[in-house]
Parts: sequence; structure tokens; C-alpha cells
Amino acid sequence: MTRSALSVLFAAGLLASATSAMAQSDPIGALGRWTIDLKASTFNEALTGPAPLAAEVDVTKDDGKSLAWTLIEEDEDGLAAIQFADAPLDGAPTKAVVNTQIVMISVKRDGPRGVTAVTSNKTGRKQTMKVWLADPDTLKVEQDVDGVPGPPDQNLTFKRVK
Repeated sequence: MTRSALSVLFAAGLLASATSAMAQSDPIGALGRWTIDLKASTFNEALTGPAPLAAEVDVTKDDGKSLAWTLIEEDEDGLAAIQFADAPLDGAPTKAVVNTQIVMISVKRDGPRGVTAVTSNKTGRKQTMKVWLADPDTLKVEQDVDGVPGPPDQNLTFKRVK
């Protein structure tokens, strides 16, 4: 390989790395309100209890450095679950609220349009969620509640509220 061909390959590699790094600091594109598409979602009711009747996520911050959101789930009795978090996207642990408990959450970028979030509580129970934009109006969540290897325990689909 000639020196100029090697230089072109090296420059292309640098450009690809710079483009990837810039994409990693761009917003994910999740800002706004999202409602669950129950028909497109699957639940492990034996592990997590009955599927909610409704669920909504309100992403209030998506600046490429951190995400902030509120999740509300409803069942026939009313409020089934609520979650508040404002987490940096570098994986640093931070406090969040799930129902009435303070938990630790770590959120890390997983490509330009997704994150992986891991929560743990005082008992040591962990939950992992892979969250990504499948398209501008579809937010997907793969949730692993029990930590057992294999397919996700739940697959949730949220649609953007227009």
C-alpha cells in the first residue's frame, strides 16, 4: 500500500471516529411525551405482575449529556408505578425515585439513538433496560428484571404523542 493510500485510510478512520464521537454527544431524539402501545408490547406477568392498562413517559431533558424523565403506569386501581430520574449518560451512578424508593441508576450511551440503564436498590436487586429510538416516533424498551441470562423479560413499545 502506498503512503498516500495509507494516509487516506488513516484520515477516513479519523473522520469516522470524529463523526461517531459527535453522534455520541448529540441528543438521542427522545424529548417529548410517549404512550405505551400495549398491543406491540410483551409482558412477563409472572415476574412483574399484570400489565399496566396505560403507561406514559415524559422525557423532559435530552441534551446529549443527560436524560431526565418521568414514567407513570396505571392499573385498574389507579397509579401502578411511577419513576423520576435525571441521569448523566456517562454511566455515573445517580439517585432516582421508583415508586416510593430511592434507587441508584446508571445510564450509558448505547449508540447514537439509545441508552442502557441499570437500577439497583438497597436489597441488591438489579434491573437493566435497553432503550432506543427505533424510528422518530417509536421508543423501544427491552427490560431485564430478574438478571437471568436469556431474552428480555419484557419488550415495551412507546409511541410519540403528537
